[in-house]
Amino acid sequence: MRKIDKKLELATAYKKWIDKLTAENKNHPVYSSSKNKYYYDIVANLLWVQSGLCAYTEMFLMNPADVRPENWKNGAFTKFDFMGQLDHYDSKLKTSKGWDWNNFFVVHTDVNTKVKRDKKFNGILKPDKVDYDPFYFLQYDFKTHFFIPNKTRTIQEQVLILEDIGVLGLNYKPIIDYRKEYLKPLVDEVDLGFSSIEEIRNKLIKFYTAFEMSIIDLKDNT
Repeated sequence: MRKIDKKLELATAYKKWIDKLTAENKNHPVYSSSKNKYYYDIVANLLWVQSGLCAYTEMFLMNPADVRPENWKNGAFTKFDFMGQLDHYDSKLKTSKGWDWNNFFVVHTDVNTKVKRDKKFNGILKPDKVDYDPFYFLQYDFKTHFFIPNKTRTIQEQVLILEDIGVLGLNYKPIIDYRKEYLKPLVDEVDLGFSSIEEIRNKLIKFYTAFEMSIIDLKDNT
């Protein structure tokens, strides 16, 4: 799960609207998904800063080039097709602050509806936090294709990390299967000397963090 620099720079029409609500200390309109005027603006801006990937699992959702800055008009984006759903990271804020930029990510639909839902989380793995660093919190076991807590962290930290790994669907079984099928031949190419790490990096379109940690895992076990 990569760190996300969640800049609100493209959806300027939405930003003006949400900033006004904040300045006036008003509750947000009832969250109504795609019925809201700014829904697709929010999603498009998020998919741009998320590189077209699920914010949690790094599953590929769409080509980020489709929502690049040149395709925006007057700070807005027209309705478009995309995989995934707009997720409220903290579902408790959905009632009064349902359109808060800081609480939004675009995520894989099954992760949102079957795994995360309204489960309790502790926030240690929120990917846009200033102090979030995947290599500080996480490790990747290439043999099992599981994300695990970084073993150098304290026991208390590892417990919190493991909780959020579960809530955010990082080890959801179908995601594990996708990761393994995608990464194993690429990592094997590096391990067998057929390709350099940089050559594989240039081919990747998803699971970037798992790839980098797989290389580390292989080196640690040689």
